[in-house]
Amino acid sequence: MIRHHATVILDISAVARLNIDTLAPLVRKAMRLRSADGELLLAGPTAAVRKLIERTGTGCKLRTLPGWATAAHHLAQDGRTWHPVSLAEGPGSLFNQVPAHV
Repeated sequence: MIRHHATVILDISAVARLNIDTLAPLVRKAMRLRSADGELLLAGPTAAVRKLIERTGTGCKLRTLPGWATAAHHLAQDGRTWHPVSLAEGPGSLFNQVPAHV
């Protein structure tokens, strides 16, 4: 279930390259979060990842920030509380309750 106004920060600083097949699920998740007044922030993308986002025109859906600290500072500016959560192995439940049509 996605809470209203939920922000997910995905640290992709260790990802050297993405292709369109790996970018598409990120765009879909970002759209689902937006449907619940949330957002997906990509922290620390490499130049190659930023270039792919730019070339595909998905920058309006995928907001990128230089790193984790900048993303956390972004959240703190509007008074939101946050805490890091590790991804569980296997299927997660973060997006289970979002309507499929989003």
